[in-house]
Amino acid sequence: MTAILTEIISLLTGGIKGMATGIGEGLQELVSKIFTTGTGETLALSTFGAVVCIFGGVALAVGLSKFIVKWVASLGARK
Repeated sequence: MTAILTEIISLLTGGIKGMATGIGEGLQELVSKIFTTGTGETLALSTFGAVVCIFGGVALAVGLSKFIVKWVASLGARK
């Protein structure tokens, strides 16, 4: 009985593992095609990838600046 249950569990987890591996490999390939150009040693960031990085950096800077301004303004506030 335990051998049958062990085989069923192995089949279920093996299928989940295989599906997750396939999804991960597909997502990796998709992201690589969108954000990079070239192959091997000539691998470089695509134009779209550069624009995404620039906008991400600006968004991060704005968010951190707002946080710092709120924190400095709260130093003089009454509780």
